[in-house]
Amino acid sequence: MTESIIKKYTNNTLEEELRVMLVEKNNECNNLRSRIEMLEKSVAEEQEQKYRALVKAADLQSELNILKNQLAEFTKV
Repeated sequence: MTESIIKKYTNNTLEEELRVMLVEKNNECNNLRSRIEMLEKSVAEEQEQKYRALVKAADLQSELNILKNQLAEFTKV
């Protein structure tokens, strides 16, 4: 359908065909840039979530070790 519209409203010269191809490639490039930006944001968010999860796991492990030590001291008495 796009080709019929292009043929109807443009003069069918090589220059015009190249201009249309350039516009299409420019649109494709812009779409890819937008997608890359979205993917970069997604990756950054995932990395932040992983970091926070690791920090939380380390905090919980420390808390568990403290509780184990307290339990061991309590059972000695």
